[in-house]
Amino acid sequence: MPRRLISALQREWLDDELLAWRAEAILSEEQGHRIRELYETAGESAGRQQSRAVFTLMGLAGLLVGLGVLLLIGYNWESMPAGLKLVVIFGTVLGTYATGFYLRYTREAPVASEVVFFMGCLFYGAGIWLVAQIFHVNANYPDGMWWWALGVLPFALCLNTVLLHTLLVAVLGIWAGMEFFGRWSVVPNGAYSLFVMVSLGLTWAYRKNSPAAVGLYAPLLAWWVILQPFAWRLETNPIYFIGAVGGLFLLVGESHRPGSRFAIPYRLWGTLLTGGVLITLSFYEFNKDLLRRGTEPGGLVLTLATVALALATVAATVLVGGRLPGAPVPFWVRVADLIRRQWLPFVFVLLMVLLPLWQTAAGSPDAPDLAAFVPTILANVVMIACSIWLIAVGLREDRGRSFAAGVLYFLLWTVLRYVDLFGGFGGMLGAAFMFFLCGATLFSVGIYWHQRKKVNHA
Repeated sequence: MPRRLISALQREWLDDELLAWRAEAILSEEQGHRIRELYETAGESAGRQQSRAVFTLMGLAGLLVGLGVLLLIGYNWESMPAGLKLVVIFGTVLGTYATGFYLRYTREAPVASEVVFFMGCLFYGAGIWLVAQIFHVNANYPDGMWWWALGVLPFALCLNTVLLHTLLVAVLGIWAGMEFFGRWSVVPNGAYSLFVMVSLGLTWAYRKNSPAAVGLYAPLLAWWVILQPFAWRLETNPIYFIGAVGGLFLLVGESHRPGSRFAIPYRLWGTLLTGGVLITLSFYEFNKDLLRRGTEPGGLVLTLATVALALATVAATVLVGGRLPGAPVPFWVRVADLIRRQWLPFVFVLLMVLLPLWQTAAGSPDAPDLAAFVPTILANVVMIACSIWLIAVGLREDRGRSFAAGVLYFLLWTVLRYVDLFGGFGGMLGAAFMFFLCGATLFSVGIYWHQRKKVNHA
């Protein structure tokens, strides 16, 4: 059975606790030794950290070598005949892949082989464009990025590091951004195959227990979903849709078991999206301007798409959770339990559905100014709720970053409301008082968190 990973700080804490438990006769020396044997040794931990650093340096070296080879070929490219160009392209790609297989299966050097495979994928992508140049192929230019991603995908799924996944995510992100400018004859080109590739990548990440890979695919998935309104020409006012995507990311993150590191990427990007949208909607003038625009074309369609996306996310989350070990629970009971536990994401998504409907009902060029108070007040209330929720998550899971994010978000709301409502009245003295108050709050919160950590580790 492989030993569990542990950091140097965690090992130091474990050693101190084992000594204390033996001193209190809670554990025998043999039991303490068996507990310590469950975790990697200090040498193994240091070696793992060193190998990770070496692998990162080798990956950067492979990237630089690959770029150097491409520049060397490009320097003499125009003087080469077409046949020689094809030999150079295919020879470089196949030779690099062959070297990678040799290092992996004959020399048993997996780290070096993955760096070589990374270089081979770079050469493969460059080869697509060079072959198109040789034969003067004029096609939809994003197609080259798609074929590049398709060629990287099997290597990313078969290898055991996130290096190839990083390249795959970068290529897919660029391809999605390029593809949304194109149009098909029947429906908009929404880069729909990206969802399949991301699903395969996320499956690999969960099976390999790699939160880092989830951290790569989560923003790519958010980027793809947010671009859909632009592909369907519904980009007039996509702020509510973007906010709903952030709320659903929070929902997916909080659907993981408490303390799971896989929840962090979803929570991070969900918080960034929801926090940014709420800041914008918390200003009265912004909401008044939206209402003065009146009902925008496609607004109802985008609202329906938001509802459909929310229902699909909830259904997928509940179905995946229902496959976990435990007694079988009816589907609707699991949905009700999910809504009860994840109240903030649901409230936020519901707000992103109701606000465009309010804009449709009350919006017009002659809309009364009082109508803008409804979305403004709701956005400010949800901002406060979001800050409290982040603080609660930090306390629940003992995560300092979530706790600090909640505190800072509440202080940001305080400063924004002061500038928005009392900036002209308070002047410099009022601003000074606000900064003193925020500083004192942060100082008090820091002391509280420090004392709490001491109590938890006592």
